[in-house]
Amino acid sequence: MKRIIPGAIFSFLVILSCVREEGQNINVMTFNIRFDNPRDSLNAWPNRASIVADFIIEQDPDLLGMQEVLWHQYEYLDSALAGYESVAAGRDDGQRRGEACPVFYRHDRFTEIGSGTFWLSATPDIPGSVGWGAALTRIATWVRLYDKTVSDTICYFNTHFDHISDSARVMSSGVLLDRVREISGDNSFVITGDFNALPGSLAITRMKEGGFAIDTYLISETPPAGESYTFNGWREVQGEGRIDYIFVRAGMKAHSHHTWRVIKDGIFISDHWPVTATVGY
Repeated sequence: MKRIIPGAIFSFLVILSCVREEGQNINVMTFNIRFDNPRDSLNAWPNRASIVADFIIEQDPDLLGMQEVLWHQYEYLDSALAGYESVAAGRDDGQRRGEACPVFYRHDRFTEIGSGTFWLSATPDIPGSVGWGAALTRIATWVRLYDKTVSDTICYFNTHFDHISDSARVMSSGVLLDRVREISGDNSFVITGDFNALPGSLAITRMKEGGFAIDTYLISETPPAGESYTFNGWREVQGEGRIDYIFVRAGMKAHSHHTWRVIKDGIFISDHWPVTATVGY
C-alpha cells in the first residue's frame, strides 16, 4: 500500500485550503449604467456602450447587477457579455417596457434555481405599481443560485430606489428586506443597487437595522479603494457621497471594496461610478 508522508499530507491540505478559500470568494459588481438619453451629448449611450461592456469584461465579476437599463441596452450587454446568464424585467409591465434592474451571473459557476421581480410598493406582486409618493415605478430583480464551487445556495437581489421621495425609499427598504428574508431563508445573500440615499439616511439605516444586511464598504478587510462617492453627474469634481451599495448577509465577509473612476477619451462610463466588492461565505 502506498504511504503518504506527513509533509505531503500537510502540503495537500494547504493547497486544498487555498482552493476552497478561492472558491468561496465571489466578485460582485453594482453599476447604474445610465439609461440611453440622447440629451447626454458626448456621454450618450452610443458613445459609452463599448466602454461599459469592456470594463465589465475586464473586471470579470461573478455576480453583476445593473440599474437604469432599457431593453435595447440589456440586449446589447446580454450579447456582449459572453459567459453569463441573466434575468431581467422592465419595470413598467414586468416584460420589456421601462427600465430594468438585470442580474447577470457566471454560468460556469452558478446554476439558476429560481428568479423573479417584485415592485417596491404596497402591492409588490402587481407589475407597474408605484408606492408611497415615488416619482417612478421601482423594482427589485432576484435570482436564487446553486454555487457549484461550494455546493451551496446563494440569493442575489438587485434594485433601484426612488430618487425623489424619502418615504418611498424608507418603505422600499422594508419591502426589500421582507422579500430577502422570505426568498433567501437561511441561505447567504447579496444585495446590490442604486439606493439614491447617503449612508446616514433613514433608508440606509433601515437597510442595516438589526444587523441582517451589512454594507460591504464598512466591513471590507482592506481599506475601500477608489472614489469616496458614486454619483458623478457627468462631472469630474468630488461628488456628495455613496448612493450605490453592495450588502451581504451578516456573517459573510468582504475582502475588498472599490469604486471605479472610469473616463475614456473624455467620455464618462456613466453618471455613476461602478462599484465592486469581493465577498466570501
